[in-house]
Amino acid sequence: MPRNSQDIQQRGRQGEFINNLIRQLKFKREDFKTIGTFGGFTSLVDLGNFAIAFNTDNVGTKSIIAEEMQKYDTLGIDCIAMNVNDTITSGAEPIAMVDYVELDKIDPEVARQLGNGLNVGAQMANITIIGGETSVVPDLVKHLDIAGTVFGIVQKSQIINGERIKDGDLIISLGSSGVHSNGFTTIRKLLAQNEISLHDNFPGEQKTYGELLLEPTRIYVREIMEILNLVDIKGMANITGGGLRNIARLKEMRYIIENPPKPQKIFDHIRKLGDLSYEEMYETFNMGMGFVLIIDPESRRDIMSTLRNKVQVSEIGVVENGDGIVVPKVEVEYHGYF
Repeated sequence: MPRNSQDIQQRGRQGEFINNLIRQLKFKREDFKTIGTFGGFTSLVDLGNFAIAFNTDNVGTKSIIAEEMQKYDTLGIDCIAMNVNDTITSGAEPIAMVDYVELDKIDPEVARQLGNGLNVGAQMANITIIGGETSVVPDLVKHLDIAGTVFGIVQKSQIINGERIKDGDLIISLGSSGVHSNGFTTIRKLLAQNEISLHDNFPGEQKTYGELLLEPTRIYVREIMEILNLVDIKGMANITGGGLRNIARLKEMRYIIENPPKPQKIFDHIRKLGDLSYEEMYETFNMGMGFVLIIDPESRRDIMSTLRNKVQVSEIGVVENGDGIVVPKVEVEYHGYF
């Protein structure tokens, strides 16, 4: 099935919007300089021997699924995951977060569940939630939104930015827990078109669609922090919105995904519900690959032995000179992030 022309136009408009916004951001302090440019997974501020990493993100329309299920206790985990998984791509250790909750009405039970999820996520990521903001704006929003801003710290000499990636490096995948927190606008549309309720049982599972979709985003902080000083990591990519295209944000090379892991059943089900192409699937969803590392071949044994009992880890491909992300088994190829 050819890619939907509306999706192409939407991605183009999004890229144009971001570029137009960034072009206006011209002022910079001279005493605390930034490191790197826009377009990476995290933003870095120079503090001498160290750099502070900043990230901000939300859970998107996954919160609408939570509202319909009246189950909010995993959204806090998602919010933290979406931020800390970006922070660690630079080699920075996440330290603390402030959250922002925007909603149309006050509900103490929703607050309790959100707080519980934030606490669980903070423990998983080993961060402190140091404050936040709650905004009740019924004239502005009709659904709950939860966002966060995380800061982390890294020695400047240990920053990972993809610059050292070279021909022959290996691509390693850390498995996802499911859909994570991207693609829910597409999912909700497909469920509605097929008259499927979130309370219906997912085929072959003991869980409903809603329960399966609310599986929280996996947090990779502890695994990455454990291996940073053990293996030669050249680059890291959080596979969120944009799917495999996120790898293109590291360095212009050719990333060949020769052995993609078998995605969870939910992904194949979504593909069939919408008669979606693999091209659409791999640039919308993580397809079982929640986080990707680029490593020196000599580091393969160490990373596999260290992580194999903690997360699904697999060698999925190789880096070559050139450009683009390729999945030969399904005849998929992308060029650029947008």
